[in-house]
Amino acid sequence: MTGQNSSKLYDVAVVGSGPAGAMSALSLAREGVRVVVIEKENLPRRKTCGGGVVRKARELLPVEVTGAIERECHVAEVNLVSAPLHFTSKREEPMVSMTMRENFDFLLISAAKEAGAEVRERCLVQDVSIHADKVEVVTNKGSLFSGFVVAADGAKSIVAKKSGWKETRNLAPALECDVAVSDESLESLSGAVRFDFGLIPSGYAWTFPKKDHLCMGVLSMRPGPMKLNRIFEQYLELINLDGVLTIKRRGSLIPVSPRKDGFVQNKVLLTGDAAGLVDPVLGEGITSAILSGMIAAKALLQGALDEGKVKAFYEYELSRKILQELRLGRALAKLIYDYPGLLRRLLVLYGQEFTEAVTDVVTGEKTYKKLFSTPGNYLHLFRIWYRKWKAKYGD
Repeated sequence: MTGQNSSKLYDVAVVGSGPAGAMSALSLAREGVRVVVIEKENLPRRKTCGGGVVRKARELLPVEVTGAIERECHVAEVNLVSAPLHFTSKREEPMVSMTMRENFDFLLISAAKEAGAEVRERCLVQDVSIHADKVEVVTNKGSLFSGFVVAADGAKSIVAKKSGWKETRNLAPALECDVAVSDESLESLSGAVRFDFGLIPSGYAWTFPKKDHLCMGVLSMRPGPMKLNRIFEQYLELINLDGVLTIKRRGSLIPVSPRKDGFVQNKVLLTGDAAGLVDPVLGEGITSAILSGMIAAKALLQGALDEGKVKAFYEYELSRKILQELRLGRALAKLIYDYPGLLRRLLVLYGQEFTEAVTDVVTGEKTYKKLFSTPGNYLHLFRIWYRKWKAKYGD
């Protein structure tokens, strides 16, 4: 995947070859749009991520990704380690498909290339310059020009920075670790995705089983310095994981709130992590990356590459399909992460219902909007509370 004449004019330049960039490029290329994908790394490239593709994300994809799936998980475990409380949710269909992101992402960007998108590897964006009728993207391999730019270059988006956006997102620190363990330990933890609350302030620890290792980590929704390595060592002790062979650690920042100053300006559209479109409850961003990339492409097509029409369509569709859900998710996240005492009391009363509800959102069976707006949900919770109260205190 190599570049051509660096001064070539494109209709759209997509910066970043992850799910947002690949889906945007694929959608555009299939409609005959002249699109180039600019990727700073060699492909396939390593991506710091748990690699869990939730069912609702996988069902959005117009590409078959079975070849990138290492393990299908039908069970989720939620633990409150300080109580202790333990809850399990099961589904007949896989709720999370475990991947290595370099394989998953490469499969998607390869589909975009096959559809006609040009892909330039080892091409590092250095600046973005807005002209009257086009955008100049300055790279280490020269400049290229396009009518629009789709920024899909992640949480540290250089395109957003160079295009004038200020940092208004909340950036949550996370530590992701590939943990090689004995066959016995891997087998014992291979049956479920696991989330452990109560160990890290305003966050959780996780264990995802892959084909030949465990992906484990800790995440705090609280911005600022956090002793993640020390907390991770405590997590290993907590779950009493035997047979650890090697640990590869990678830190990252996860944007758990959207940008406050818009998502389109000067013919540049922000998608995925660059826009801050991450689920604030679990820190899952692949779903919104895929969806926002598709919406960006649709906006460019529906708007016929007219700046005003593209901006109006994109921001309307983002609000309708992503931002409304994220607002409701932030309300739930605030309850979970800002009030640990209240969370404990709620899990004592409704732990299984909470686990099932989050599983329903992960699988796409329900949305946060449906959970919050259905009166019967509140009646159901009241009945559970009353039944437990009556069992404890009697008539």
